[in-house]
Amino acid sequence: MTQPLKLMAIDAEDVQVISSVLQDAIVPACDMTFHKKDASFVMAVQRFKWDGINPLLPRAANDTDVYERISCAIEVQGVQQVQFSGMNPNDPAAMFELLALKLEGDHLYFIFAGEGQMRLTLADWSMKLADFGEAWPTTYCPSHERP
Repeated sequence: MTQPLKLMAIDAEDVQVISSVLQDAIVPACDMTFHKKDASFVMAVQRFKWDGINPLLPRAANDTDVYERISCAIEVQGVQQVQFSGMNPNDPAAMFELLALKLEGDHLYFIFAGEGQMRLTLADWSMKLADFGEAWPTTYCPSHERP
């Protein structure tokens, strides 16, 4: 059993690392919360464990490889505002696929499949990521190949 992943971000380089870890995470809309009074944003995602794949090993052609997902909490402190574009965060059944995070000035962007985007306006910020619970198996490995 591997140790749960725990990371912290305080600059753009750190955000790039967290972005690569969270690529292809599934984000339920009901698990995203902005605490305006505390200037924090929290969300729980189902992270694909890219860190558990050995890229040097060949992949099976018949999709019988077993991969893993794990629950992961993300907390961003110093959030002044949260805005959404191309997605409905108020639909409790909505699920979003996270593609990347990008820090530009005082804005942190969460970029989702289907052109959805969430923008956090930041001031004196930090971000923490922490896995929790047990990982579970999946035979689906996200692919970003274009037809």
